[in-house]
Amino acid sequence: MRRFFLIAIFFLFIACEDEEESLCSIKATLEDYSDLDGCGFVIMLEDSTFLEIGDYDEEPDFNFRNGMAVNISYEEMTGIATVCMVGTIVRITCMEKNGSEG
Repeated sequence: MRRFFLIAIFFLFIACEDEEESLCSIKATLEDYSDLDGCGFVIMLEDSTFLEIGDYDEEPDFNFRNGMAVNISYEEMTGIATVCMVGTIVRITCMEKNGSEG
């Protein structure tokens, strides 16, 4: 019975890890706003909402390019202001290139 319990815990742990990986599901586009004072790359969601990148859980391992399609997950950051003032400031919890990107 003890082995069964340990095996069940193990599979539950693995299932939770797989769920975390699938959280990066919001389709977005990187937009270069470096022409505006205090701005760099911002994120535009499919509904044309803009997000400013305030922080990352883990910084992406690819170079940003204007118009690059990405999948993201994020959490809104409160009590923070930026010079850019283009959109809501967020902490990126997941960012990966969209599968259609080369």
